[in-house]
Amino acid sequence: MRLGKLSKGEKLSAKLLPKVLPKYSSAGLVVGKVSSNLIASIYTPQFIDIANQSLEDYAEEYLAYQEALAAAEEARAKEVEVEADGMIVVEDLSPPTPPLFHSQQSIDEFVEVLVETSKHFSAPKNTWKVHANAAKFERQLDEKYGIFRPFITEHPEIETFVRSLQRKYHVGYFCPFRKGDPPIPRTTAVIILFMMQRNGVRWDALLLAALFSLIGLQPWALVAIIALVHQLLNNRTKKLVGGMKPVKEPIHAYYHSRSDDTAGDTEKENQRKMSLLLDPVGTKLSSDEDLDVSSYDTIVLGSGPATLYTASLLSRSGRKVLVLCPGNDASGCLTFEQCKKPDLESKYRSVPFDVDASNVARINRQEQMMACALCTSTDYQGGIRFAQIGTDEDGHAFEILAVPGMGTDGLSTEPIPFVLRADTGTMGLMDDAATCLGDGWPGTGDDIGNSLSGAYLQACAGMNASAGDFFLSKVLSDKVNDMRSRSTYQESAIRYVSQFLDKCFPLNAHLRSLFAAIGMKEENINPSNTSMGPHVTNVCSSLSGEGMYYPIGGPRALCNGFVSVIKQCGGKVLTGVPVHELIFDEAKVAVSTEVKKEGEDPETPAPRCIGVQLSNEKRFQFSDEKLNDRKTEAVVLSMEGFIQTFIRQMPDSIRTAHKVPRGLPALREQRPVIKILFGLEGSAADLDITGADFYRLPGASLAFDEVDPTTGQPRLGEVGSMISEPQEAGDKDQVVALEKEDPTDIETKPATKSKKSKRTKFETGVSWMKISFPSAKDPTFPARHGDNMTTCVVTIEADDDFTMFFDTKPKIYSIFKDRAGDSGNRQRLLDRVQKDLLTVYPQLQGKIEHAEIRGPFYRGLSHNPERYAAKGVRADTPYPGLYVGGSDLTVGDSFSGSIVGGWLAANAIIGYSPIDLLYLRKNISSDLAEYIPPPLEVEDDLAVPYSPVTSDESTFPQEDDTEQE
Repeated sequence: MRLGKLSKGEKLSAKLLPKVLPKYSSAGLVVGKVSSNLIASIYTPQFIDIANQSLEDYAEEYLAYQEALAAAEEARAKEVEVEADGMIVVEDLSPPTPPLFHSQQSIDEFVEVLVETSKHFSAPKNTWKVHANAAKFERQLDEKYGIFRPFITEHPEIETFVRSLQRKYHVGYFCPFRKGDPPIPRTTAVIILFMMQRNGVRWDALLLAALFSLIGLQPWALVAIIALVHQLLNNRTKKLVGGMKPVKEPIHAYYHSRSDDTAGDTEKENQRKMSLLLDPVGTKLSSDEDLDVSSYDTIVLGSGPATLYTASLLSRSGRKVLVLCPGNDASGCLTFEQCKKPDLESKYRSVPFDVDASNVARINRQEQMMACALCTSTDYQGGIRFAQIGTDEDGHAFEILAVPGMGTDGLSTEPIPFVLRADTGTMGLMDDAATCLGDGWPGTGDDIGNSLSGAYLQACAGMNASAGDFFLSKVLSDKVNDMRSRSTYQESAIRYVSQFLDKCFPLNAHLRSLFAAIGMKEENINPSNTSMGPHVTNVCSSLSGEGMYYPIGGPRALCNGFVSVIKQCGGKVLTGVPVHELIFDEAKVAVSTEVKKEGEDPETPAPRCIGVQLSNEKRFQFSDEKLNDRKTEAVVLSMEGFIQTFIRQMPDSIRTAHKVPRGLPALREQRPVIKILFGLEGSAADLDITGADFYRLPGASLAFDEVDPTTGQPRLGEVGSMISEPQEAGDKDQVVALEKEDPTDIETKPATKSKKSKRTKFETGVSWMKISFPSAKDPTFPARHGDNMTTCVVTIEADDDFTMFFDTKPKIYSIFKDRAGDSGNRQRLLDRVQKDLLTVYPQLQGKIEHAEIRGPFYRGLSHNPERYAAKGVRADTPYPGLYVGGSDLTVGDSFSGSIVGGWLAANAIIGYSPIDLLYLRKNISSDLAEYIPPPLEVEDDLAVPYSPVTSDESTFPQEDDTEQE
């Protein structure tokens, strides 16, 4: 028999034993099994025995007490013990203490309680556990809610809600990260995100999709993040940036009279307004005058509308701006200085010659951009209006292009003028190209039909649509630009125009010349060296259908509006202030040099620009208070271009020690130009001339295509092969290196003369030339200066008699100072230019009253792909406190490009973040529009009286218009 196992006999005897139940047993008790009901089987019999025993003991003690009490009564009757005071002494007898169960009825009640308790714990469904859990929950409610327990008990829906929250919490519902498998596989999520990025989905939506699909955030967590970010961005939108303190006081128009002499007399008031435009813009600074500049925190270098526009924006933002103009007129206009005849001297004494590009394209957008800088208490545009160039008779023609060989049989180089008109727009160009240049005919309406010109214009419009994003990158950091997707405009800007023209017009050399001329008129450069970026911008501006506009009253009226804002905001505009060099913190330069000699830190920080030094050795330097102001940074803004700033105005010691912006050594400067001013007798109507600018463009001359005799395939010639000055072919490898990362071996070298080559001379009938009639563009010119004169400005490239080219890094030009024999060269050049002028406009024969040569004048960077690939061509510079603005940031020799370049520089100075510019559309224009009080809209309150209104709307911009026009 194994241990612990009963034998068969024992099993049988166990089965035969009688099943007698104990007296106190539970209902489910089975004899031979251990009961789990301890109350019925153990505790109940013991409790009853204890209760009966205590009751019997109490009965015995109570009987003994009764007997003792009777005995005490008998003894008292026989013998009474009396104390001294006469009191009777009785033996103290106390009754026994009654037990808990002092009767049989209480015992029976206790037995019933035990039986009920036993039944409760022996129930088949364990209902006692339910009651126990309920009691536990009640206790937990007391522990969790405390004094709020009654309130929760009275409102059971709250208790239900709380319990549901507790249940969701325990299952992980309130965890921001999702548990379990993702809704889609991670590989699929990555593919979807990549497709979203390629399709241009906004970065915020892309980020939320990544958080949901890859990180695994709960939907409610995404909603919470969106709400939080939205609130933060909303607060950021309302917050002013960079210590900006917008001037909230209304600005009064510069032409408003402070006296009542002309009140009510319209004719006298108009004459007074006209007389304000006879004087140069700005305040002349005498050589012996000392100026206190301690109150200024911004110095702007340059002249012209773009310079004053930028200074006006900064003045509106709360800065104290000092504008230093090198010329005698802040508007950039020139006047005759060598007119010796008394009658002519008095006639032309106050006549301005607009020598800059003041033709305005996309007038509505430009007026919106300038509204924040011009707005006064009576007009959004400060009373400035623009007139469309041209007349109804000529279809508002604004440009005449003369391209050698274009439109001819190829044997003649005599240019045939091609006129660009606003009224006909794109369809007119396609019709003219089909009629004169052999292009396909366009369809009806907006259908381009078989016109290759129309298809090319559509392609240019598509590329130019992203120009604003590219120019906005000039104020964003390199890290942000690396994270942004490359725009179509950026891709095209680093490529040459010739590549696109050859692919689009392989069989029509005339169309290649036409679009090469439209795309680059202001610089004598052929398509094989021209960037596609400015090309498409100029094409879209010229053929937008809006035409060109000119400020009524000329640049002086527009610039007077800007100057008035600058002065009323505490600034000043000084003229005749040529800047010799920039001033830097010499103490930091010395410390940097010592560290560099010791070899401790080879990469020393660049010194801070703290002012400028004039040609007469005067120094305009910021005060220590302004330099130490952390909220408003004291800055010097140069609107004169990168070459002028870093090569000619920066001290050699600073430039040698700390270099120049990245990529600048690989760039090239445009050849300087000479302006020839002509005073003509007679009005524009008498001379039969319009405001259209005439261009002779050898850089777009007809290409000579050939047919390969072996293969029979066309061999395309080079557009612009007739160009007078030989140019180097573009270096594609250098463009790619600049676009990716600027080469480290490019450094500035000392100026060395270029190798001897064919001298560049102005050739009559061949060289690049621009002829403009500024007075014919301004309809109010006769009212100010009489109807017996017309101004003419001829612009040509300075030849080697006046400039010298240096093959350095960067490639620059140097202008000769006055030397012996220079007057003879100027006179010979004047005779050749006058001959060309009379050839183009023979009706001017005998009408030239006086002519002067002015210049040469430096220009900005050349429009090659290297310029748009260099990462250092941006508003901020490696030198703290020094910024660069103007057309070098956008498209050179363009009014719209200069305005946008100044706007970019103003935003960089204020310090807007990428979130502000890219997501919130928050910039200096939008911030100023919130604080400038709206004008009263006084009817006919114009700076220069003129009846036609040129634009439909003159309001503040609702979003940043950084697209180059």
